[in-house]
Amino acid sequence: MILLSLALGLTLAFAQDPCAPNNHKPIVEPHRSTQFQPEPTDHLLCDNGLQAGWYAFDNSDEMPTSCVTQFHCGTHFPLWMQGSHPSVADGIVQRKACSNVYGSSSNTCCDFSLDIQVKNCGTFYVYYLQTVPACAMAYCAGNKKVCNVGGQLAVGGNCPDLYPKLTSMPQLQKPEVTATKEVRFPCRIDYPIGQPDVAFIVTWMVDGHELYDPVTKTPIKTVLTGDSRIAYLDAMKLQNNLGKELKCNVSSFHPSKGESIRSDSLSSNGYWCGIRISPSRINVDEGGPEQTVKVESTIPIPCKSRFQDDCKLTVALKGLTNPADASLSGCHLDLKLDNVTGMYSTFLKVKATRDFLKDNNHSQEVAFQPILDFTHPMWSNYSITPITIGTTDKEHGHCLPWGDPHFTGFDLKKNYNLYDIGDFTLYKSLNQKRPFEVQVRTWPCGSLHPCICAVVAREGNDVVEVDMCEKRAGVVEAPSVSYPTGHTLEGTTVGRDKTGKIFYINFPSGARLQVKTGISKGRTGKEQLPYMNIDVQAPPDDFEAVEGMCGNWNGKDGEALRGGDGQLYTPNTVSNFSQSWKIPTGTSMFYQLPKYEQHYAPKFEYCSCGQGPVDCTKVGNGAMNPNKATDGSDLNDKNKHPKRSARSYSDHYPDRDLTFDPKMVARRLKRNAGATFPTPSGITESQARSHCRHNLMSASLYSKCQHTTIMSDIIDGCIEDIKYSDSVETFKLAAMNAFDSICHNELAQDPNNVHYVNGVAVLKPTVFGCPNQCSDNGNCVSGTCHCHHGYASEDCSVQIGVAPKIHRIRGDGLCDIRSRPCKQANVIVDNILDSQTLSCRITPLDLSTGRPVVSGAAVNYKGEYLSFLEVQCPIPETTVMKGLSAQGFKISVTSDGHRYSQEALFIVADGYCTKCTAAGVCTDNPNSCFIDGMCYRSGDQDGNGQVCDPSVSRVDWTASRTVKEIDHYTAAFTGCRCPYNTNLYDCACCQNGGCQCGETQPNQCTDCNNRALCGSNPALFPPPSP
Repeated sequence: MILLSLALGLTLAFAQDPCAPNNHKPIVEPHRSTQFQPEPTDHLLCDNGLQAGWYAFDNSDEMPTSCVTQFHCGTHFPLWMQGSHPSVADGIVQRKACSNVYGSSSNTCCDFSLDIQVKNCGTFYVYYLQTVPACAMAYCAGNKKVCNVGGQLAVGGNCPDLYPKLTSMPQLQKPEVTATKEVRFPCRIDYPIGQPDVAFIVTWMVDGHELYDPVTKTPIKTVLTGDSRIAYLDAMKLQNNLGKELKCNVSSFHPSKGESIRSDSLSSNGYWCGIRISPSRINVDEGGPEQTVKVESTIPIPCKSRFQDDCKLTVALKGLTNPADASLSGCHLDLKLDNVTGMYSTFLKVKATRDFLKDNNHSQEVAFQPILDFTHPMWSNYSITPITIGTTDKEHGHCLPWGDPHFTGFDLKKNYNLYDIGDFTLYKSLNQKRPFEVQVRTWPCGSLHPCICAVVAREGNDVVEVDMCEKRAGVVEAPSVSYPTGHTLEGTTVGRDKTGKIFYINFPSGARLQVKTGISKGRTGKEQLPYMNIDVQAPPDDFEAVEGMCGNWNGKDGEALRGGDGQLYTPNTVSNFSQSWKIPTGTSMFYQLPKYEQHYAPKFEYCSCGQGPVDCTKVGNGAMNPNKATDGSDLNDKNKHPKRSARSYSDHYPDRDLTFDPKMVARRLKRNAGATFPTPSGITESQARSHCRHNLMSASLYSKCQHTTIMSDIIDGCIEDIKYSDSVETFKLAAMNAFDSICHNELAQDPNNVHYVNGVAVLKPTVFGCPNQCSDNGNCVSGTCHCHHGYASEDCSVQIGVAPKIHRIRGDGLCDIRSRPCKQANVIVDNILDSQTLSCRITPLDLSTGRPVVSGAAVNYKGEYLSFLEVQCPIPETTVMKGLSAQGFKISVTSDGHRYSQEALFIVADGYCTKCTAAGVCTDNPNSCFIDGMCYRSGDQDGNGQVCDPSVSRVDWTASRTVKEIDHYTAAFTGCRCPYNTNLYDCACCQNGGCQCGETQPNQCTDCNNRALCGSNPALFPPPSP
């Protein structure tokens, strides 16, 4: 096609004589001379608009026939003719127009060429020229001396300027604020002052278009004369033009010649005006850190207020397309004034939401609302450029120790077992920015293998403990939830389901524990043995940064059993693996708590900025576990326990004085050794496998996961439970619940099983199994238990028509008013419902005769449901310490308001003066005083230099010249703030120059100048009564 067009052009060229006046066009441009070298500010010639055809140069100028180097002939790449000019007789001849493209490295000076033709017309030449492909490239002609662009041909060697010559580009400087709080842009012209007859025209461009005054609708133009070299643009003129690049254009002229003869315009550097997002595109990883976006105004916004907090510009986000995919540090951003720069800026933190879903990678925009109500009209209706956010999906980890206990780990899903007693590291994150650890305690489950009976988990400063370890044989335990550090949880939430058996712990990172508690009846069916299944979900942050019994989570099941000693174990050596994660006695978090560290406290909140209500949760959040929405009752306000301590003055931990029975442990471990098939009752391994398969196929979620490997992964654990328990029923529900837990975890990762309510991910009901398999007392229908006749509750575990049964009251029913407020009794009771009619019947008792005697009418109080085995009953205010040294109560519990449990005895006593038994028999403490209706220990002071000295009198103060009261704690029975833990108020209140002794003797004061005396005078400062 190209050859055909060229041939057609040449045919037409030959058909007419190009020398004829009408067959060629003139080119009048003196700056094509080989002697003219353009300067940096000159406009360069370019023939990209020259149409192919015959041309004659003005003044009969000829194209040069030798090399012309770059930046001659008024252009960057000059074209010269290769070959000589023809004679008249030669007619039209073919030539090449060459250009030196490679500069000094060019060998031929013809790195680029175009085919042209030339003809001698006698007194001039005509040239058939082609259009050049790019700028700045132009044909050369002539070799006369020529003045600069805008000038004229030299006369006598001089080049008079038609206008002032600009030697450099104008400079658009940063905007400035005037003394009157106005914002303006300076455009500076670099031209010497003191020059006569010079002037400049300054215009403004935004994104290449002329800027118009928003009021007059005319182009904005400034004329500078004399020595003025700076033109100013009022920033208010940028209304409706923010988000664009501003430039100033300058042309020069001689006022004596008028504006019509002026130079070409020179453009300044550009300045982007608006609110800049940097970077404008980010990518966040569900397993990675947050990203920071700077939001900054490039234009100062003058603030006329005297108050710094008033100087701000608030911008609102429209929200994410998919608000569940990323979390933001705010949905309204306050750009605040920087007094140094005068600019307004802030930061937006973005974190990929740990959504625990397999929902692939996404890209979306965060748009901003137009600015509508800011005081400066320049910003009216301005919309900030959206932020593009890419999110990378990462899988979360799942670990489940269940039964006695069997593990499905993060990577190794085939069951492995923990058959040892003690405290173990279950899961510890190696992420230095986020201290996280879960520890478990195993305990001999009666005549069975060890079970997990307690778990303690820590993230940052938050520590949560769930404990139901059996401390003495025959003592029924209920799960107890506590926050043992004493401070308010910083982002962690704790919930309980309606059955009172499952507890949910959700940490800010998205890590989640589901603690399923239960009671096993043992081999005989008559034992009450507590156990736990612990469902652990790990956020993607911890991938390849985990250690513990759950495995090291790197995606390789062959490397899962990495021990605490660094060795790699196999399923055949799993007992050694578990030993390597055993924590030395007395050093686990069950004994020693981490110290509070301020840098772990939350610093930001993360928000879901959707179209619905704004939802902000504390960090290190950016986590949205869809399971959380169904966690039931929030326990955060019900369990604000003080610091775990033997001296904490609180009604929590009433069992603190119960000790473990080592003989019971030894007996049980001896019974557990050497279990084999067939079991003592004759159960074979084949029968056990058949029972396990049948039971697992009856799990409430079996139909949804029957085609997975879950059954084959956990069936060995079920068989082990039958071997050691010699029962197909003891751990039947535990195995079925384990199947449901693993199945539910897999279903919950499918985005198709999630819907969103106001931007919050909520699992569909179809992915939930029935709680505790309806306790084998009902049928599971779409995740809900339909109980058989005679049973009720969410899991059909409560018998209708049967009264509750009290097993015991925590603390053996004894409460010392000196160590606890004694305003509540924690009743361990069976067969209870979390109902509106749950109540405690309290009957007061008189113990003054040494035996409990009813002293008033029974009163019903609302009971608080703590778990499936525990009700908290309020205790009426007692007169103990106000005239009585002991008082008793009979407590009975009802769920329906009709059927009451048997009565249990609760004794409140002043331990300084009285010792009581669980039967209500009370005796005086001879080493105490009872003065004016108050009880005092030996050595207590009255503030007047007198002490309680039972050897002198038990009913009066004894004078002592050696006593100067510095410790008012025991006398007034009020506590002061502890200096080593400001959350505690049970330390000594010191006076008369006394100072607190500290944590080792918290209830004592001493001479501030002699701290060594702390604890040296036991007669004056006895320890608290045990």
